Amino acid sequence: MADPTKIEQLAATCPTELPAETAAILRIVGKNTLWLWLDLGALRLGTMLAGLFLIRYFGPANFGIYSMALAVGWLANAIIDLGLTRYSARAVAASPREAQPILALSLLATVAAAVPTTVVLIVALNTGRTQVACLAAGFVLCNLEGTSSLCSSILTADLRSRAILPGSILGAAGLIGLTILAIWLRLTVLELLIGLCFKSSLVLCLRLWQLRSHWPSPRDWTWRQFLRVARHAWPFFANSLTQVGYGKVAIVCLGFAASQVAVGWFAAAYTISDVIPQWSYALSGALLPLWTRLFETGRTEEMLNLRQRLLDGILLATIPIWVSLAVFAPQVCNLLGPQYVPGASVLRIVALRCVLSVLDGFLGHGFLVAVNRVSERQKALARCVILLTVLSLVLGAKWGAAGVGFALVISDLSLILQYLWITRRIGLRVQWPSMTPSLVAACFMVACALALPAEVNFILRALTALAVYFCVLLVLSKDRLLGLGQTLRECIAP
Repeated sequence: MADPTKIEQLAATCPTELPAETAAILRIVGKNTLWLWLDLGALRLGTMLAGLFLIRYFGPANFGIYSMALAVGWLANAIIDLGLTRYSARAVAASPREAQPILALSLLATVAAAVPTTVVLIVALNTGRTQVACLAAGFVLCNLEGTSSLCSSILTADLRSRAILPGSILGAAGLIGLTILAIWLRLTVLELLIGLCFKSSLVLCLRLWQLRSHWPSPRDWTWRQFLRVARHAWPFFANSLTQVGYGKVAIVCLGFAASQVAVGWFAAAYTISDVIPQWSYALSGALLPLWTRLFETGRTEEMLNLRQRLLDGILLATIPIWVSLAVFAPQVCNLLGPQYVPGASVLRIVALRCVLSVLDGFLGHGFLVAVNRVSERQKALARCVILLTVLSLVLGAKWGAAGVGFALVISDLSLILQYLWITRRIGLRVQWPSMTPSLVAACFMVACALALPAEVNFILRALTALAVYFCVLLVLSKDRLLGLGQTLRECIAP
């Protein structure tokens, strides 16, 4: 049970109480997920297409440089962020007043990091050190994007998910426009990164204006407040640093162990495999404030029931996507250009992330953060960062991009197993659905995809195999499919 003092504080700070019925809570989940999905899903469909054109335009070597600049930039931004983005997702949900000091400290860190990095960028430009300039521009870009992401987290925690759309539309339009200009004017990697920095600064300004009701007061701009917020955000800082590092360390390690072409192959496969996980983060982002309020008010059974119903749906939906990417990897890579076809084996390996990374967002960023088990998650991520670093350097030196792909999947599996152990230890054990029907249906799906003539377009083959998957599930596990349909109806019901 939650502490009574916390319940009283939550009741005083939350603008509305959550409804008692699970169906009503699912409607809130559905509504917030819709707005976040439009941000992370529908709008990113356009940015994803723009990214695919960039992958094809740059080629493996230049795309490897571009990916390395962003990977290093996100690692550096994880330090500058101080854990505030993830801390705000939970803290503002429990106490909206906390948004003001969080925003003040974030802006201070952003400016303090952006000014000297911009100086480095200018000096590198004047001295002709292009790679150093790319790294500096990548850091400035990720710094601005990180602060913009913090603003989105505050809006989401305040149950204002719809408000993030204007900034997302501006960002998506800017990326698409810059991609068109890059291809038309034959821009270099550095010129594109600088253009993206200006785009991100506009998005950040818009989101700061949306948060004007949370703009820091003079008392929030004090060292005492900064130290207090930093102390409270410390567990999230370690968690953020290890999580971001976990996502980017494979690319950085491969850069040391193999050529830029191999980095480009792996980065392209990673980008494709990350599309579905990015869309799924809309669900975990919408669930985090709701799970937090259920947990803090002692409504544990409802929280676990909600988790179980959504987990079953996630597994049913992500397994066929994994199978489709793995089976049709050569055809997907060929869409990026013939020079990426040798990287099809890498995509077949990392395609499993369509399941594992979605579970990471759902169980890790969503559930464990909501039940205030941030330190345990951070330790799990730290172990996996070490494991991933060692395996990436060893396997990357031996098998190149494919070796790093194996390292990433092994680390993902280890992370999910640790999440399951944590939930069991704290008495909130995950009741894992039976996987036999899904795996049998997946086998039939693979057989159908391989049996169809190669002359048939691979998209039609994939759709046919998907239909077979759900038909087999309907025979073997009809109740689960009906349960998934009921959950979806409750999410979208008016």
